[in-house]
Amino acid sequence: MNAMHLPWSTAFLQQHSDEKVLLILRRHWLVLFRFICELIGLSLLPMSFFITWYWLDWDIEKNSLIYIITVLFFSLYYLGVWLRFYYDWFDYYLDVWVVTDQRIIDVQQKGIFNRVVSELNIVKIQDVTSEVKGELQTFLDYGNVYVQTAGEQRRFIFQQVPHPQAVAQLVIHTNNEAIKRHPAEAKLE
Repeated sequence: MNAMHLPWSTAFLQQHSDEKVLLILRRHWLVLFRFICELIGLSLLPMSFFITWYWLDWDIEKNSLIYIITVLFFSLYYLGVWLRFYYDWFDYYLDVWVVTDQRIIDVQQKGIFNRVVSELNIVKIQDVTSEVKGELQTFLDYGNVYVQTAGEQRRFIFQQVPHPQAVAQLVIHTNNEAIKRHPAEAKLE
């Protein structure tokens, strides 16, 4: 099975010397597009205030307290909108899933200064499920992939990734190949 290749580097910091990267995933571009639409919508929302101000022909002097408070309020509003967009962009860009021929690495950004990195030995995978919900996800071919191991470990969730069925097939194929190479590890479960 051919691995999907992405335009950025296929090496990462904790990569083993004999490990081959098969896939690097981020969430679908539509997730980022949604954040951009929210930014535009929230940026245009105060325009209704300024249009009303213009139509009612309010004449407020630039040195008055009302004018200063209004400018301060809208400045803080736009700062909050942009901070929210950057927070969402950080979360989008820094959430990464790496599938190699030996393991799966799940990098989840939780806020700006909190990162959780989990890894799973590819041989220990018991079940892989892809899920596509709704018309939009079906049309744009993105969804979730669930990777489950035996035992009490949590399952890995590749959230809102492109081509979930192909990703699931690649993980299953890689698991089968790893079990063929290391049958003793597979029996230790």
